[in-house]
Amino acid sequence: MSVRYNDDFKREVVRAYMAGDKSTVEIATEYNIAKSTVSEWAKKYSEECQYKKNTTPKTSESDSAKEIRRLNQELREKDKEIEFLKKAAAFFAKEID
Repeated sequence: MSVRYNDDFKREVVRAYMAGDKSTVEIATEYNIAKSTVSEWAKKYSEECQYKKNTTPKTSESDSAKEIRRLNQELREKDKEIEFLKKAAAFFAKEID
């Protein structure tokens, strides 16, 4: 399944990358994208983001990027819960036999 991201989300990732306070791996994890995607987007959007760096007011697209990050974090937490419950179910199923 291929996920398509809008240009504003890509620029948000590139701005985070250009800020320099996080590694590519940290940014990829935070935005739930591949490390290679961060690098690819940085090549494509870095010049554009350099000139627009924090000069535009926050838009709903920026809010959308924050919401995507929040939802990705929630999804990772739910995945951990599901994995735990699978292990517990297997343990108790083994006990019943």
